[in-house]
Amino acid sequence: MSTFLALRTLAVATVIFALAGCGASLTPNSPGSASVTGASSQHVLPAFTKPALVTLDANGALAYWPISPGGGNHLKEISKPLGISAYGMAAHHDVVVMADFLDSQVVSYNLKTKTETKLPDPFGNPDDVAIGKTGTIYALNFASVAVYKPGSSQPSELTCPLVTEGESIAVDKQGDVFVDGYGQNFAGVIEYKAGKTKCITPDLNPVEGYIAGVGVDPKTDNLITIDDPDDCAGGLEGRMFIYPRPYHIKTAHEVDLYATYCSGGFRLNSTSTLLFVSDASVSDGYSIIDQFAYPSGNAEGTYQVEGSGGYFGPFTTIPNKLPN
Repeated sequence: MSTFLALRTLAVATVIFALAGCGASLTPNSPGSASVTGASSQHVLPAFTKPALVTLDANGALAYWPISPGGGNHLKEISKPLGISAYGMAAHHDVVVMADFLDSQVVSYNLKTKTETKLPDPFGNPDDVAIGKTGTIYALNFASVAVYKPGSSQPSELTCPLVTEGESIAVDKQGDVFVDGYGQNFAGVIEYKAGKTKCITPDLNPVEGYIAGVGVDPKTDNLITIDDPDDCAGGLEGRMFIYPRPYHIKTAHEVDLYATYCSGGFRLNSTSTLLFVSDASVSDGYSIIDQFAYPSGNAEGTYQVEGSGGYFGPFTTIPNKLPN
């Protein structure tokens, strides 16, 4: 298991443990159904301030930090506990889409209407998710991708023999799908051209150390990859490459982020001026999110939970732009 996936597993395990300790139910709704889950009188939710960095807290509820220049350390809940174990998260307007690994499903939650929808993933356990420009949802499993067209609960499948441990997924404006992952004698990005089921390997820089993730800038359609060349042992962790279309190694621009411990998945804000990268503290080993100016990579602050050992789940930004 890669360091990035191990960090995600640790964060999710902490959320599940907290839910079990509180007696919360982990039973999902029936697949493909929608349920209204408004706040009860005993669960008063604060006003939702945007722009926001949204995550799952230790109670299993959606929560957020207001995005600010120095980061933040106080999460505010904006939903009831959802009872899911999400590894990856994306958003479309006010709808948060989550890859629920343990229950093999994709969960969407509308922050305005408090409506929750669950779509079964028949191909495996999703660990990341992306949303295309047309609203198509792409759920990454270890060895395949479940593709949900808008309005459909029955996904099609993309498979590639090169990748057996998918780490992250992204889609560009043309509908090309990118998966960053590992396989036998392989580490890096594969691509599915829009409308195609056969994978190819784009002409990108080879991975050094651990894979952190892949993404697309919705403003420019640039492809972004991040890895950890020094294997999260100190030194250069968080090496970012930005590729203008048509995504070739010769046109790549390198930005070294220097993560605190080990960079992982990342998201951009709606204006593509801020980059948020999963990370962890060195001394205490608790989760943090680094905020960088984009595309310069200048460090601007961190987000964490108050107190040592405060873990949280995956994250995304609201407002946002597609593809996300």
